[in-house]
Amino acid sequence: MDDDPVLRALGEDLARDDPDLAALLTTGPCPGHPGRGALWLVVLGATAAVAAPLLVGPAAFGLMAVLVLVGCPIAMSRWLIPTEDPREDDPPS
Repeated sequence: MDDDPVLRALGEDLARDDPDLAALLTTGPCPGHPGRGALWLVVLGATAAVAAPLLVGPAAFGLMAVLVLVGCPIAMSRWLIPTEDPREDDPPS
């Protein structure tokens, strides 16, 4: 089956209805011109590369501070030696 005449007829109809779109479809995009998606990807990557060290440092410092604040009382309570024998407080049987 030969589709060329059908495709040519569709192309001519498109050229009559929307000449700008027909010209874009026949010539294609500009060579060497990156799309907007690639530009946004480069901008987003550069922003992440600059912001990552600034965000990771304070987050790591905050995590260490939370571990120290929670861990110190727990560690100190483990190290405390009872001054009295708890069995001495029991009533005699």
